[in-house]
Amino acid sequence: VRHLEVLHPIKTKVKKEVLVIGGGISGIQAALEMADKGYQVYLVERNPCIGGHMAQLSETFPTLDCSYCILAPRMVSVSQHPRIKIITMAEPVALEGMPGDYTVTIRVKPRYVDIEKCTGCDECTKVCPVEVPDEFNLGLTWRKAIYIPYPQGTPRAYVIDTDNCLGLAPIACGKCIEVCDPGAINYDMQPEEIKLNVGAIILATGYEQISPNDFGEYSYGTHPDIVTNLQFERIMHLGFKKPSDGRLPKKVAFVLCVGSRALQERAKEYCCKIGCMVAIKQAIMLKKAIPNVEPWIFYQDIRADGKGYEEFYARAREQGVKFVRGLAARVLPTNDGLIVKAEDTIAGMPVEEKFDMVVLSMGITPRPDTEELAKIFGLHTGPDGFFMERHYKLNPVDSAKEGIFVSGCALGPKDIRESVEEGMAAASRAATFIGQGELEVSPEVPVIDRGKCDLCGKCVEICPTKAITIKDSSISVTPIACINCGACVPACPKDAIDQNNFREKQLIAQVQGVSMGELKEPKIIAFIERKTAYSSLDLAGTRRLSYIANIRPITVPSCMRIGIKHLLNAFAYGADGVVFVEGDDSPFAGEKLLKHVTELKKELQKYEISPLRLQSMTTTIPQYDKAVKLFATVNARISRLGKIKAEEREKLKEKLQSAQSG
Repeated sequence: VRHLEVLHPIKTKVKKEVLVIGGGISGIQAALEMADKGYQVYLVERNPCIGGHMAQLSETFPTLDCSYCILAPRMVSVSQHPRIKIITMAEPVALEGMPGDYTVTIRVKPRYVDIEKCTGCDECTKVCPVEVPDEFNLGLTWRKAIYIPYPQGTPRAYVIDTDNCLGLAPIACGKCIEVCDPGAINYDMQPEEIKLNVGAIILATGYEQISPNDFGEYSYGTHPDIVTNLQFERIMHLGFKKPSDGRLPKKVAFVLCVGSRALQERAKEYCCKIGCMVAIKQAIMLKKAIPNVEPWIFYQDIRADGKGYEEFYARAREQGVKFVRGLAARVLPTNDGLIVKAEDTIAGMPVEEKFDMVVLSMGITPRPDTEELAKIFGLHTGPDGFFMERHYKLNPVDSAKEGIFVSGCALGPKDIRESVEEGMAAASRAATFIGQGELEVSPEVPVIDRGKCDLCGKCVEICPTKAITIKDSSISVTPIACINCGACVPACPKDAIDQNNFREKQLIAQVQGVSMGELKEPKIIAFIERKTAYSSLDLAGTRRLSYIANIRPITVPSCMRIGIKHLLNAFAYGADGVVFVEGDDSPFAGEKLLKHVTELKKELQKYEISPLRLQSMTTTIPQYDKAVKLFATVNARISRLGKIKAEEREKLKEKLQSAQSG
């Protein structure tokens, strides 16, 4: 108690502007929500137009709404909203500042067409002599070198494809300039970087499909009538005609889970979540357009877990869509069709059928630049490569960094409804974050002794939110970014960092005090992470679940706050064992905690203390019995090892005193 200090909350002002990165449906919804709440919004999109993958869909499940019909009004609202500025062909390249006062550097590629001057008259495309495969239609049609990605594209202004335009070559074409009456075309446009000062950031960067070229067994690329499910969306929009000969198909196979729910190196273990329903929708639309067509769906399991999805599945069966439980093993092109080889696992027999078209339901993967964006914004990605939320259930759209939120497929596979919901949720969280114009921050932040600090950067490396930065030979702490974990304190080799309210002298005095006193059984000190782990043990108490009496708990911001110095004091003053209990939602749960404990065990061996006397675990709040069981296991192990002898404790005290005086 004598080491306690008076602390006051730190207050800081926040900016009222918001940056939304990603112009798909989730980003559009987030931008509209924020703007309608009165905030200035910058909507940054890497492509020439907003709309994302939803703009490529023909209809949506399970209502079979025209995708354009429900998306276009939102895009118009965004483009006409006085508090939303759309910045296309742009991407973030750097982040500076602190939560509530971020400065984001945006690199904008040249469009070579002035958005303000372009009227969308289409005269330029009429005279352009260059034709290349259309990316929006996934190579099924052709476009010009100057183009709008799709008719409803927003902003409705043309863009020049510099890789194919003759006008930018040494021998200039220039035909588009000649016919452009408003003078909107400018070959001299250059890339530029702009800086946006915002209080909060919402990442809605979307997804990509796994490349079908990685799965040779399906012969993609060898026959024009073997297409992906996204290509089939464009085929539906273009009239259901086969790419090979323009005729209507009579029999179509839909192969699910291509690149999903598989253990192959080229595939993903997780479900794409939408493949089943997309195939069912496409089969229903196919039956509607071509009454006598035969759609077959080859599946592992039909996952129809959304509102109205099971009824939609039943509707497909009633309309004659054939479902075969068993994935296709091979697709073989022949002169008169496509042979699909599979196994019907219900009938227990092989299937070999000929089809006019094969549609591959591709898995969903993070955008290729997700890791790069994670580095720029100081965020984490999960084992699946998508951005990680702070807590899967309790903070589903918050990132680990204050003031940065994530929505839609940037977090993982999901359908349109869920993407819209998360866009609204992220906007709500961002509005809560910056709404008062001022933030109150915990004072339990690191305090750096600049006289001792040699700028080694160990603290910067271990900080999960990049709250500690080194710039121009100076180190600083951003209080609002700090999560008060204290991991930086034991990581400092110069003892140059301390933490308010958990200062070294406070913590060591507490460790010594709790460790003192004789017990018949071995005494075990349990360092309990104060949020999730402590709540879990507290719940164990309310459920009348008792643990052994020789456990002595000490709450800490994180078990990463505990270093070798604290362990040695515990063992020197009476402890026989130590347990770390970390919350499963901690940024240090998993490999980082395991690495920390492994390093501490190596240090203990230097002091002739068995590494078996230190154990660790992670827990969630509902797993209140997990820690109790571990305590019993550790107690049994320490009992077998025996108590630490008094003379060994005295030697440890001498070494600690020697180190302190030195």
